[in-house]
Amino acid sequence: MNASDALKKVLNCENLQIYCDYYSISVEQIKENPKIAVYILEHQQSLDKMIAGYNEMSSINQHICSEFQLCEHECQF
Repeated sequence: MNASDALKKVLNCENLQIYCDYYSISVEQIKENPKIAVYILEHQQSLDKMIAGYNEMSSINQHICSEFQLCEHECQF
């Protein structure tokens, strides 16, 4: 895939802001250097798996926290 096609694809990704946060870059930097988009696409599958894992863990962590909040509340009284 050429850099121009990669740039279009990355700019339309639903996780674009997450990719930018992960790599500590801005959308403007990707636009200025389309080779970054190629790199992101090469690693997109791994990043998307990591995002999905964090999302799954967040719901598990919320469940665990709510259970401990009940225990803490019981211990306070």
